[in-house]
Amino acid sequence: MPPQLPYLDLTEEAPLAITAAPRTIPSRQNISPRPHQASALQNVMMRTHNQARARIGAPDLAWDTELAKDAALYAGSLARSGRFAHDPQRGRKERQGENLWMGTRNAYSHADMVGFWVDEDRYFKRGRFPANSTTGNWSDIGHYTQIIWPTTRRVGCAMVNNQSYDYLVCRYSPAGNVMGRDPLKG
Repeated sequence: MPPQLPYLDLTEEAPLAITAAPRTIPSRQNISPRPHQASALQNVMMRTHNQARARIGAPDLAWDTELAKDAALYAGSLARSGRFAHDPQRGRKERQGENLWMGTRNAYSHADMVGFWVDEDRYFKRGRFPANSTTGNWSDIGHYTQIIWPTTRRVGCAMVNNQSYDYLVCRYSPAGNVMGRDPLKG
């Protein structure tokens, strides 16, 4: 299991640094190694993404620590700047798919956050991307289609907050939402 990414809190204008929160380590009688526990965010993201993919017959995604690190850096940038826009990914060798979410700080659970993306399935229709929305607006289904895109194999997510908002960023590889392709076939 990949190591847990810490939760970042930028409310005090601290420089972006990934540091684990202090914790108390209980004593144990059995000193054999224990597997690392995945973070709550990682557990919810993996379960929800893979349930959505299973419903349409796409293979499960695997958690990717490097994608999660990229997501954490960009989420930190959004939280510091207070803006909300996709990463232009200039200079990146391989383009990553990206889903973004922003909401009032501590008002939503991780399941609520990813649930907003998965709930876009209600507007999804078969066809070639971007003509897959019953509303006629591809942005009404773009998060969902990235989640279910069958040729995407890996995901990594991170959440960062500032005084007012939580910022969730998920990165995907290979990227989905390819123009002219069927989101159910890739």
